[in-house]
Amino acid sequence: MKVVNLKQAILQAWKERWSDYQWAINMKKFFPKGATWDILNLADALLEQAMIGPSPNPLILSYLKYAISSQMVSYSSVLTAISKPGGHPCVRPPQPRSSLTSEELSRCKVCVCVCVCVCVCIL
Repeated sequence: MKVVNLKQAILQAWKERWSDYQWAINMKKFFPKGATWDILNLADALLEQAMIGPSPNPLILSYLKYAISSQMVSYSSVLTAISKPGGHPCVRPPQPRSSLTSEELSRCKVCVCVCVCVCVCIL
C-alpha cells in the first residue's frame, strides 16, 4: 500500500497492529530521508489520532513514546502539540504509575504525562 500522508501511515500501522519498533522502521521507509518529523508535525498527528474515541489509544501512544525515546521528535514538538489551542483533554501531572522511573522523575525539570502512558521529561 502506498502511503499518501502522515495520518494515513499512522492509521495503517494501527490497523495492522505494528509494534512501536516496526512502526518506526516503516515510517522511515514511507517518508524521504530528509524529512524531519517535527516539520511534518508527527507528535501532533500521533496525539490527535490517539485521542479519537472514548479513551486514548494505547498503541498509538506507544508510537509517540517510541518517537520521543528514539528522538524522532523533539520534546518541544510534543509540548507544543499538547499545549496547542484547544489542547488535549487527557493531559495531567505525572502519576506514580507513569512510564518513568522515580529516578527519572527526580531528575526532571519539567514533566508532562499524557494519559499516564506517555511521559515527556525535560532534563
